[in-house]
Amino acid sequence: MLEQALLELALLFALCVGVAVTFHRLRLPPIVGFLVAGVLVGPYGLGFVRHEAMVRELADVGVVVLLFAVGLEVPLDQLARLRRTILYGGGAQVLGTVLLGAGVCRLAGLGLHEALFLGFLLSLSSTAASTKLLVDHGEFSTPHGRIVLGINIAQDLAVVPMILLIPLLGSAGGGEGKSVPRALGDLGVLAAVLVGARFLLPPLLALVSRTRSRELFVLALATLCLGLAAVTAWLGLSLALGAFLAGILLADSDHHSQAAAEVEPFRDAFASLFFVSIGMLFDWRTIAAAPGTVALALLAVVAGKAAVVVAAARLLGMPFWVRVRAGFAMAQVGEFSFVLVQLGKQVEVLHAGEERIFVVVAVLSIASTPLLYVLGQKLAARARGAGDGARPGADERVRDHAIVVGYGPTGRTVVQGLRRLAVPVVVSEMNAATVKAEKARGVPIVLGDATRAGVLRALGIERAHIIVVAVNDTAAAARIAQLARNLAPQVHVLVRSVYIAESEGLRAAGAHEVVPQELEASIEMLVRVLRRFLIADDEIGRQVTEVRATAGAGGRTAPALAAEAARIAEFVPGVGFAIWRIAPGAPAAGRTLAEAGVRRNTGCSVVAVRRQGRNLPVVVPDTVLEVDDTVVVIGPEARLADAQSMFTDPAGQAEKAR
Repeated sequence: MLEQALLELALLFALCVGVAVTFHRLRLPPIVGFLVAGVLVGPYGLGFVRHEAMVRELADVGVVVLLFAVGLEVPLDQLARLRRTILYGGGAQVLGTVLLGAGVCRLAGLGLHEALFLGFLLSLSSTAASTKLLVDHGEFSTPHGRIVLGINIAQDLAVVPMILLIPLLGSAGGGEGKSVPRALGDLGVLAAVLVGARFLLPPLLALVSRTRSRELFVLALATLCLGLAAVTAWLGLSLALGAFLAGILLADSDHHSQAAAEVEPFRDAFASLFFVSIGMLFDWRTIAAAPGTVALALLAVVAGKAAVVVAAARLLGMPFWVRVRAGFAMAQVGEFSFVLVQLGKQVEVLHAGEERIFVVVAVLSIASTPLLYVLGQKLAARARGAGDGARPGADERVRDHAIVVGYGPTGRTVVQGLRRLAVPVVVSEMNAATVKAEKARGVPIVLGDATRAGVLRALGIERAHIIVVAVNDTAAAARIAQLARNLAPQVHVLVRSVYIAESEGLRAAGAHEVVPQELEASIEMLVRVLRRFLIADDEIGRQVTEVRATAGAGGRTAPALAAEAARIAEFVPGVGFAIWRIAPGAPAAGRTLAEAGVRRNTGCSVVAVRRQGRNLPVVVPDTVLEVDDTVVVIGPEARLADAQSMFTDPAGQAEKAR
């Protein structure tokens, strides 16, 4: 029995690999391929899989691991920033979809209880499908990504009252359900568990990490993830919510990166099983029996859900293109709806025919998610180019100022630096709560969508000196760069990107400079490593230049900063620290320190000499300085330039000056 189950599972994974490769070559999303694989091997297809219950249980594990990985990318402070999205946006979406779905079902002739039950089912979206697409496209931190995440959290929380109400809708006598006091008590238990885990988790993980055992660390992650998932399931919530909360608890810890690396392979493997299991529910005979009904129901579900999400996002003050992206990303039916269907069976809410149509429509809606996602991208791109969308912006008297688009960590750092130096700056941000809070602190920030020409004009793009684009959405950044170059060709456009591969597209769109986070982090790591080996600044500069050239950045990004080793100036103001290599023809080459008179002539001291990869044991006045030696010099910052002239080739410096 076990051998047969394992064989089916192995063949199922092999089929997933084959389907994924085929769909990749056809440039189709692998999610659709997994659904097709489920249809083929399911009971309504070839009937290859006999242990359906095992596959579905493993699929539930896949959703748990996927949501655990998503939670790792959402620190508590970011979740706190999503509270408005969860309460207002999520609440409006759930309530609006329930009412709209129930209303349409009533018009179709269904009873009140059936209509409300279907409204519950339709109000939930697939967390696995929407978040996986966001992660795959690198859009998890974009405005529409935050809306999708916030509304998904609200939907998971809304499951609690739905479970309480479903037994009251049934015709089988109301079944056993939780009372309201018990439900509130269960939520109190969950809160207590989370608070306890919040305090106990850091010391426990530190204890595990000190063993330096990868196996123990993975076991600790599994205990946390599956344990909290089991707690939320026991309380009547979804398994996925518990796993998501477990990931959030780890997101702020020092072990976040290691946890994410360990979880990633499990996430991708088990998530594919989830989509296969959904495909196994598909019964093609339902379509053959009522093709018109299925088509009309699918269109109504997708269009209605997208419209409600768009309306809910409008309450949050988001621009139209962000609302469209979020709406089409969440236009499918959720995986937890299948769980509610099973609960509805116990109290006989739906008839068998209605249930079959719902399941088929739900599977088709999930299968259409990648297509809807692309459609949302195209509609959003058109929406960005339509209309001006002008809002109040910079004072018309302000000139030669900086425009900063996006007030995340990067934008905040740039703005704070400019304001400290009294450089005029104006900020554009799309998060209404952030704009309100920062305005109260005196930050010159406005609520506006900088992908609109009218907003850029209102920010004074024609009079600006530079525009800094610090948003997470690459498509939005490209649109802003293109508009800025068209409206004000003289303005310097500086864009931040996440990945090196995005740089060329942003430059083609109009950016003068692109700063890829991926590249700059790797260069900073390289510079810090070379500094520990006391490599000369000019050699470090050559290494940095080579890295940039290899990455295709050339000279279009900022050069490496001068030496920061030891950061002595932080402790002794006015004292500088530098590293140079002795060039042929330098005044100090071939002479002792006493003969060269470095300290006597410049007030600076040579404190270390590195020769052929090794530091000299001692540095004394009789130490002879040879060509290609690396010297470490400390002294007054104002005299470092004088000291440098003793170790570099005067002819070379004169040539550079010309």
